[in-house]
Amino acid sequence: MKETLANEDHLRVLNEKASSLGFSLQKWKDSEKQFVTDREINVYWNSEKKQLRTNFPDTDSIDRLRESIRMRLVWSRIFQKANIQIKQKPIHQNQTQFLTKLDLKSSPQFGNAQSRWVIIEWSDYLCGFCKDTFPHTKKILKQYQNQVFYVHKDYPLDGDSIESLAPLVVSRCLWEKDPIHFTDHMLVLYKHAKSMIHGEPLPVFSSDLLAECDSKREVGKYLNLVKKDWEEAKKLGVTSIPTFWVNGKWIVGALNEETWKKVLKDTDR
Repeated sequence: MKETLANEDHLRVLNEKASSLGFSLQKWKDSEKQFVTDREINVYWNSEKKQLRTNFPDTDSIDRLRESIRMRLVWSRIFQKANIQIKQKPIHQNQTQFLTKLDLKSSPQFGNAQSRWVIIEWSDYLCGFCKDTFPHTKKILKQYQNQVFYVHKDYPLDGDSIESLAPLVVSRCLWEKDPIHFTDHMLVLYKHAKSMIHGEPLPVFSSDLLAECDSKREVGKYLNLVKKDWEEAKKLGVTSIPTFWVNGKWIVGALNEETWKKVLKDTDR
């Protein structure tokens, strides 16, 4: 994130966008803070509180860490609205070697590994930025369907809560039983994920497949697949979502159609 802010072109775009909204960049940043909720902060708090070096941290330390999380979320919102990708430090990693580190047997996937682009996505249906990005990802997958190998990986925002894992667990069942329509099922899960974690059932629509899979929220084999993905992601260094790995380049943060096409152009081989 610091590297992104240090880029003069990005700063120019941010200042222009702020001006179009009637703000200075500082005022825009301050205004966005009010939209970051404690619930959003708590998503990252569970993992990041480990930075505190004592089991009984003082309130100042807690406040500083929570404010740090808040500001990262603020900048993520601003970058998304300005169509700026968060720049990552380059990681030079052979594609074949990287793919061997992933368990691809049970993961939702389309295409083959020799395609023009290899896209690995880590996300959760409870993630707002993931929800905003997915319709654009779905469109890109359809537009470049014969040129992309796409793999979806689970990264639960709250991996310790059975209720919060429900949408990801149900998606595993849907992939197993109806892979052809999986991206359509993903849209349904994004739409209803928040109600699902409160125990509400998925809408049945015209088939009973959603109801069948919805009844398997606590089935061990699906639950274990989700948790296995989560552990795998942490070993790879994934810490926030959505995260994408595209032909060796890491992309973190929300994407729209325009930024997706730029990513594909930058990673074409």
